[in-house]
Amino acid sequence: MKDENDLYWVWLATRMGIASKEFGKLIGMIPDPYDIYRLSEEEIEQLGFGARTKKNLCDKSLTEAYAILKYCKSAKVEIIGYTDKKYPARLRAIEDPPVLLYCKGKMPDMNAKLCVGMVGTRKMSEYGMQTAYKISYELSAAGACVVSGMALGIDGVCACGAIEGGGTTVAVLGCGIARVYPKAHAVLSKAICSHGAVITEYPPSEEPHGYNFPKRNRIISGLCQGVVIVEGAKGSGALITATRAIEQGRELFALPGKVNESNSDGPNELIRNGANVVLCAEDIIDHYDFLYHDTLNFKAYLRAKKTSDINEKSLSRYGVSAVCESVRSMSVTEAPTHDEKASAPKTEAVNEKKEEQETTEVKSDLSALRTLDENTRNIYGMLSDTVFTADDIAAKGVAIHRVMTALTILEVSGLITSLPGGSFKKL
Repeated sequence: MKDENDLYWVWLATRMGIASKEFGKLIGMIPDPYDIYRLSEEEIEQLGFGARTKKNLCDKSLTEAYAILKYCKSAKVEIIGYTDKKYPARLRAIEDPPVLLYCKGKMPDMNAKLCVGMVGTRKMSEYGMQTAYKISYELSAAGACVVSGMALGIDGVCACGAIEGGGTTVAVLGCGIARVYPKAHAVLSKAICSHGAVITEYPPSEEPHGYNFPKRNRIISGLCQGVVIVEGAKGSGALITATRAIEQGRELFALPGKVNESNSDGPNELIRNGANVVLCAEDIIDHYDFLYHDTLNFKAYLRAKKTSDINEKSLSRYGVSAVCESVRSMSVTEAPTHDEKASAPKTEAVNEKKEEQETTEVKSDLSALRTLDENTRNIYGMLSDTVFTADDIAAKGVAIHRVMTALTILEVSGLITSLPGGSFKKL
């Protein structure tokens, strides 16, 4: 019975697409995917959806759904439909919830415990790296579930900290469950599955296209009561997650940093606009102690404080240390000199090469403007040939969250580049 139910959830997911705002309306009227599948063309017409959704729902082919179901069974991937008791209640309540979640590992009971999203820049500083590890370690030890995107940099470090803290962690992918992205985090991915789950709404074979990640970010914030922004320049992916958190009514926490470093521009701006300042895990634990007093273990947190300093052997074990080392001795905006590159350890060079290849893979998918969504193309057309900021574009009448999403996609596409101080320029 579960297999049959999963089949129709997968069919519905392929018909509704990603981040559909019409899905919530549909499932509110008809909560069973099989009943939706059985609707006639006339009944679908009466639902009042747009032409594209109506056309998709009239397509009753199950070929793709059968193929996905077969893969999931063979790969031990669980399918968690929208009405499944394992589907997190907070995520169900957002404006554009996933139709289903593909889950590898064991999905924690996210309805019963404090869940904290921790995200930040790929180009982290040592300050950001150390603090991210320590906070995630201590939160995990205290009984909270740490949620991240498993990306290079801060996200990967947070997942490592949560694992070493002995608790649970969840990683949300911007690609299919059959893909490991970034490839350098293959070992980390397996470790997360052993201490929680790797999840995604994308079908198993979906590639890590750049435009997937802003949509993915709504799930990170949607799963959590609060989101911590560790480091990130203005307009970065971490700031998109912050925007989603605000839209979803989540608590926002930010780590303050130096005013003259671009990595601190995002968190400092969030703090100026009302985000909670976070200096340590205790700030978050105290904030939620009243609601989660029975599930948070303050004594365990105090014990964890003695062992939570960053452990580079642990990072290395999960394939994360080489990424950290590449930024350890430089500021956010510095690049290694030729001599530094020549003297770098071979393992670091190999990982740098992997990172470059993975970035190229994403860029190749977005090399032409015609592959971008309409919002991103429109915003690209507004960009000047000189240096500009997100606020410059927003001043033209575009919602700031749409601007931030588009700038992230354009940067990943290789069409623009970020500069210190939250500025951008065309390439």
